[in-house]
Amino acid sequence: MSNISERLFNKLTETLDLLKSYVFATWKGLDLNYSEALILYIIEESERIKSPIHKSQIAKRLNITKAAVTQFCNKLEKKGYIFSYISQDNKKNHYLQLDDSLRKSIESRCETMNSNLQKFTDQIGEENIVLFMDLLDQFDKTILQNN
Repeated sequence: MSNISERLFNKLTETLDLLKSYVFATWKGLDLNYSEALILYIIEESERIKSPIHKSQIAKRLNITKAAVTQFCNKLEKKGYIFSYISQDNKKNHYLQLDDSLRKSIESRCETMNSNLQKFTDQIGEENIVLFMDLLDQFDKTILQNN
């Protein structure tokens, strides 16, 4: 591996570790792993914009299998964080919703994450954030092309 490749790998690993630490700190006190926290964030976001969400949509957003999402959601249901319900319009659609008893706690944590992300954007600058996301898109495409 070339020096720049090693530096890139190390920087990506470091940044992902920092992101995970940030997420864990935000969700501290709840018995969650990283993927479960992200799923709760996505469900809360869908409720906030009044757009019901199902497991396949979450799988697509997280770029993981629907089976993996189902396993995470089953754990979240057992822990009492979410529940699923069947759409009245289409019996095949099982939507996910936050449990009312934990809704305020989850909403508060999501607000904290969103507020902090906005602070990061303000500090770095929106143009730099857009550039960064464009670079990440190019990086993703390159990885997909080489797999």
